[in-house]
Amino acid sequence: MGLKGTNLITELRNNSGLDQDFFDSQMGTLIQSYSLNPDTLEIDQLREALADYLQALILEEEAQAEAKYA
Repeated sequence: MGLKGTNLITELRNNSGLDQDFFDSQMGTLIQSYSLNPDTLEIDQLREALADYLQALILEEEAQAEAKYA
């Protein structure tokens, strides 16, 4: 049986290498934005939400770089 819920979030936080306050803030936003339940969160739900989140960050960075050099 794999990790899920708050155990999954804790494991990810501990292994992310990120500042814990930053991680908690970003994870809280992610969980709220995707209407996820942190107590029942499963790895597949987390993968999908993180993929969308990273894609949005990439697009935001590209737009800022484009505006800077336009």
